Amino acid sequence: MSGEESRSGREQIVARLYNEGWALADFDVVFELLDPGVVWTAIEGAPDAGTYRGFEGVRRYMQDWLDHFDFEGGGCSIEESIEAEDRLVCAQRATATGKGSEVRSELRYACVYTFGDDECILEVNEYATWEEALEAASRSSAQTRNERVARP
Repeated sequence: MSGEESRSGREQIVARLYNEGWALADFDVVFELLDPGVVWTAIEGAPDAGTYRGFEGVRRYMQDWLDHFDFEGGGCSIEESIEAEDRLVCAQRATATGKGSEVRSELRYACVYTFGDDECILEVNEYATWEEALEAASRSSAQTRNERVARP
């Protein structure tokens, strides 16, 4: 079984988002995989930190990267992932070369993806480390469980 075949359906969605969508500037693919009301929160403390809402917000965020970097190897690889209810937590690696500077950079970070019933991505939260992403996903899962218990 190849690496692609062994991926979960949600991992395949995330891989398509980055490698067929973002890295190739194919926003039709990006928007096929995201909910129109998507909320994307970049890594706190990064130069592009902030929250981007809806298709146009995400397009601006991605385009800023595309204007400054060429992605190598398709864009992004998932090094590890864990599914937790409606979320997928991924440790990711992206390799890019700065346009103009030709400086090659390898970025390692983690994301928590929240999926809707239709398997479109509702929310993306980026974290500097795998541990931060796992902690955030755990808090979110506990909050969701508590909300379910509190309902009459």
